[in-house]
Amino acid sequence: MADRTDIGKIDENMAVTVKTADGMDWYTVDSPGFEFSGMYWRKPGGDFRRLPLNTPELDIPFGVDELAWNTAGSLLRFRTDAPEIRIKVSLHHINRMDHMAYVGSLGFDLYTGSASAKFYHRSARFGINRDDYLVTIFGPAAGTEKKMREFTLHFPLYSGVKSFEIGLTSGAAVEPPSPWKDPHPVVVYGTSIQQGGCASRPGMCHTNRMSRLLNRPFINQAYSGSGRGEPVMARLLAQIEDPAMYVLDYTANAQLEGVRNTLAEFIRILREKHPVTPILMVSSYPYPAELDAARETGKPTEWRTALTEVYRKQLEKSRSEGDENIYFLDGMDLLGEDPDECTVDGCHATDLGFYRISNAMAPVIRRILEGE
Repeated sequence: MADRTDIGKIDENMAVTVKTADGMDWYTVDSPGFEFSGMYWRKPGGDFRRLPLNTPELDIPFGVDELAWNTAGSLLRFRTDAPEIRIKVSLHHINRMDHMAYVGSLGFDLYTGSASAKFYHRSARFGINRDDYLVTIFGPAAGTEKKMREFTLHFPLYSGVKSFEIGLTSGAAVEPPSPWKDPHPVVVYGTSIQQGGCASRPGMCHTNRMSRLLNRPFINQAYSGSGRGEPVMARLLAQIEDPAMYVLDYTANAQLEGVRNTLAEFIRILREKHPVTPILMVSSYPYPAELDAARETGKPTEWRTALTEVYRKQLEKSRSEGDENIYFLDGMDLLGEDPDECTVDGCHATDLGFYRISNAMAPVIRRILEGE
């Protein structure tokens, strides 16, 4: 018989560790059978962080560095026959806001199903002043049978996760989830809106919803108030190997002059490493003040006209230089016929807003990636 090495004795991150308590077996996101995604730089057993730890060489902007601890876009997929699932969480880098539901900023939500047929099941509900909680997020309920199901658990949008364990009914089986349609991630760079403000629960953030609609992994690289198109962010995003696409949607932070001054360089840096990866530029959706002004005059505001011109000129320039994999999506088309009804404060999207954004953007991404 060939010698066998217990890799868990060499690398503790590879060890199968299951703790049993209160009738539950407790696992981490790195336990066998679980697939954790959304944090490109994270290693097994490492911190939940969306970027590498900052160093003088990286010089990540302060706001980005702080918000990199927020787990927006991160999700855990798995299959199990457990009739009950619990999560045990300790939070940090917490953002409690007066215009965003705590479940969206600090909580988790769970979906059942696979591929593009995933259905909302339940959210984590907890005391409003709690920084840690233990909640049941699936079962137990009368008639809940023990059978194999697939689950997707979305992580908080505006909070960091210091520690996380998931509990399954003791003795339950755990298996890897169904494969993605394509494992290459769509990378979204943006602002507070793209980070998920102000979805009522994590699964409603448009990057998460599009991940379900398209059955593709997404990497959320959006930073509230801090997505300004700096070259350092382009260099970091360029480190991601084999992305399916980059989506650049940072107008809301950079504004007109910021986009005008950063867009070309941001794209140039991405193109050095990824010369043919599709890049989708997206302008911001309209705000109520802009809509009011447009209704009075019957035409777009000067600001909107100038913004659209920046994107269209970049598109024309890139195409004239032979870049056929760059695209533009006009933000005026994102919120449908009644955009006034789609925000919580005139800026940040409600669930209706995110629903409209994802329904408008997902087909564009699908057509680009599938060559339609």
